[in-house]
Amino acid sequence: MPRLPSRPQALRVHWTIRPLGLRLTGAIDTATHPVLEQCLRELAQRFPGRTVHLDLTRVTRLDLAAAALVVATRDRLRRRAGDLRLHVGKGAVPAPVEPVSSGRPASSRLVR
Repeated sequence: MPRLPSRPQALRVHWTIRPLGLRLTGAIDTATHPVLEQCLRELAQRFPGRTVHLDLTRVTRLDLAAAALVVATRDRLRRRAGDLRLHVGKGAVPAPVEPVSSGRPASSRLVR
């Protein structure tokens, strides 16, 4: 049986110079959204009009709300003539979502 960590994995943030941007390490979920949001806001404010990089190659978990924050940051940078380059690793790819059964046969759920 795999051993569970004794404490939740923290999100670590490192500013990078080459390439210009941020490198994130750890899990991005509800508990770490405020940290992510603050860092992304600061990234967009510090470098308007520049192409910046967000390195997620060391991220072990990325939820959909965090992905939405990343997209909003990219849009904010693009409005200021900048851009966001995203670097992802295998751990940052969200797992597929399984459909939830409503308890009715599949044929009755179809919209015609």
